Amino acid sequence: MQRTPGKLDSLATVAAFVALCWLPLVVSLASRDADVSQSEQRMLATLPPLVPASESLRWLPSLGWLEALPAALERYYDDRMGLRDDLIRAFAWLHIEALGLSPAPSLIVGKQGWFFFGDENAVEQYRGTARFDAAALDEWERVLRERRDWLAERGIAYLLVLVPNKERIYGDWMPDSIPRVRSESQLDQLVSRLESTRAAPFLDLREPLAAAARERRIYHKTDTHWNDLGAYVAYRAILARLASELPQLAGREPVAVRPLERTTPGLGLARIVGLSLAYPEQSLDLVVESPRAAPAQRRRADLDERIRKRLPFALGTGDPALPTAVLFRDSFADALIPFLSESFSRIVYVWERDVDPAVVESETPDVVIQQIAERFLDRPPLSIDDARRAR
Repeated sequence: MQRTPGKLDSLATVAAFVALCWLPLVVSLASRDADVSQSEQRMLATLPPLVPASESLRWLPSLGWLEALPAALERYYDDRMGLRDDLIRAFAWLHIEALGLSPAPSLIVGKQGWFFFGDENAVEQYRGTARFDAAALDEWERVLRERRDWLAERGIAYLLVLVPNKERIYGDWMPDSIPRVRSESQLDQLVSRLESTRAAPFLDLREPLAAAARERRIYHKTDTHWNDLGAYVAYRAILARLASELPQLAGREPVAVRPLERTTPGLGLARIVGLSLAYPEQSLDLVVESPRAAPAQRRRADLDERIRKRLPFALGTGDPALPTAVLFRDSFADALIPFLSESFSRIVYVWERDVDPAVVESETPDVVIQQIAERFLDRPPLSIDDARRAR
């Protein structure tokens, strides 16, 4: 005999529904308050003061503050809602695994477990829709020539190092939904101009990296950057290019390394959607044999903090027979640090897209290396005077 739902069933359904509605709030109140979203890797909204300090002695807060308070409280609760990270992870996983779609604009889901950075500049550069006009190329040539000459007047060599985007090397793993429109890229345009004008010494890393990629994986699958194998290829190419400019490096062998393979949680591109555990990375690391430039253990935490905060720092062997350098860089140079530091007496790492004349004048190095990732080529370079005024 079929049982007819009764009053108790209805009450149980209502109770379950109410419990589910209140569950996120209960979990939120029971959980330890955090400052960073583990799923999105960003700072969370903070609780706004109920009465601003400037209004604490007045009978009524200002109308503008009252108008802004509900939105601020909503942002706070949205960021602190219980089970939020779990729901974000579930949402992202279902999009990738069930639908084959990206759950976030900053993530491109490629083939065979490859993730790519959804940066607008990088996508346009990959497709060939980003272009330099004649005026932009003229400006790049003018500024790079000026940097070369300004440094040469001070007896300092200069090298521009151009790092290709990950999809430039591993385009076969990009999704078919993002096709290439034009084969020539902005990087091609700039390299062609520099080759024809010799405005500044440069190193295009595409060829050595592409050759290495035919043998081993040299970029992370779940991050936008190269791995240690890729960075070591770049390091060797930089040393070989500088040997003709710096006699101290002539005949010097690259630092010896040994491989270290390990499985780690997924890296940056997996973390931004909270799926670092769902997509582990086979990390292909290299360890420097007998390092001379590695910081003492007591300085390691401070160095890591400076790298994380993008602050300048210096390393090196202290060997007076080796040259000195300043490297103006972006995040791709992080993996270069253990290798380059072993080939210079002192090398200063500065997170900066342009040449900062104040740093150069303070350090007076033998060489200035400027490393630029392809996706940052969209921004025009600053002249020496403009860079000085920007400080």
